[in-house]
Amino acid sequence: MKINSLRFKAIVSYSVSLVVLLGLYSWAQFGTVRITEDEVINNMLRDEADDYFRRYAADKNARLPMLRNLQAATDPAQLPDDFKDSLPFLRDGFYETSGPAAIPGPSTHNTLVRTYPEGGRRLFLIYDASHVLARQSCFLGTTSIFILYFVCTAALSILLVIFIGKIVFRPLDSLADKIRAYRPDDLNRELPESSRKDEIGLIALNIQNSFKRVRMFIKREKEFTRDVSHELRTPLSVIKGALEIIRLSRSSETPELQKPLGRIERSVKDMEETIETLLWIAREENKEVSEGLFDISEAAERVLRSLQPLAELKKIDLAVEVIDRSSNHAPERAFSIVFNNVLCNAYNFSPGGSVEVLIKGSIVTVRDSGIGISDDVMKNISEPYVKGSSSSGFGLGLSIVQRLCGRFGWLFSISSRLEGGTIVSIDFSSTEEVIE
Repeated sequence: MKINSLRFKAIVSYSVSLVVLLGLYSWAQFGTVRITEDEVINNMLRDEADDYFRRYAADKNARLPMLRNLQAATDPAQLPDDFKDSLPFLRDGFYETSGPAAIPGPSTHNTLVRTYPEGGRRLFLIYDASHVLARQSCFLGTTSIFILYFVCTAALSILLVIFIGKIVFRPLDSLADKIRAYRPDDLNRELPESSRKDEIGLIALNIQNSFKRVRMFIKREKEFTRDVSHELRTPLSVIKGALEIIRLSRSSETPELQKPLGRIERSVKDMEETIETLLWIAREENKEVSEGLFDISEAAERVLRSLQPLAELKKIDLAVEVIDRSSNHAPERAFSIVFNNVLCNAYNFSPGGSVEVLIKGSIVTVRDSGIGISDDVMKNISEPYVKGSSSSGFGLGLSIVQRLCGRFGWLFSISSRLEGGTIVSIDFSSTEEVIE
């Protein structure tokens, strides 16, 4: 039984409640027995006093009550030393040397004080109850018996709670075991507990309905991915076909067309790879994107070349430093998308400023001297559609970066201060090639 399980918490709660109730019940019983014992002793003292005064009415020389453990006196000077300073000054009644209203004197003593009918004298009866409590008390009046009763009853109660808890929580444990055994993509199983008419059945039915909704969502997502893939690839195929026709014409051999045609071809290829990567993210199927071995510094250099026109347009002072080279097992296009988004942000928000790129093995750091990011935006910078007030984009770039990093286990970190530039660091070590 796990400590953080619902059954354990319920059993502990009920057991503690039972032990507390048993403790209160035992304390009440013990107090009741002690009160009963005091009442028995007081009744005995009353009977002895009544008997003595009946005999005294017939014979003024009647003897004082004589019982074992009982002392009787009519003169305060005859009282034991422990009672000489207290009993003579008390009103008629019963008194004890133990308890909340105790009088001075040895413990476990019960006393009675009564004035003679003609007045002037008083009868003092002192009874040592320690012998009664030790030898003649009722069976349940002893402390040891109460403790034994409490321990045994508490133990049996806890065992009973555990046994009942296993029976009550067995359906819930069975449901939890079934759900724990399911794989994340195993959404077609039926839960037998859903046919129950209690709370367990309600939980199982809701879980089963949730599985159905997830299956429907996945189905719709696959259909959407298939349709988007077709709709995006169709215009690219048209562009590629048009490029091939242009290449076949003689006019394409002119130097003026070679450079723009090459740029269009590279853009079409990049677009195809981007679509493939983004669709793969939506499908969450690794097998549909080929993973190759690429050099991080070389891949970064290709991205830097493709963004050179943007750097020139923004008048960026670019500094690139490669301290160590590293190979990586991941789709190169995924790396390119991540680095491209980070670099584009650095360029766009640092017009006329500087951008530093540091490649140290599998760690790539981009530092810019731009306007920075406010604290309010920084809190949700990786969420879709979150962007600064000066951004002209849609706020999806860093969201895509975060999703790709999460998919491959890359560590993405960003820090910034307003008017102080931004530092983005990505650690690609999780897919780094290990050389043995």
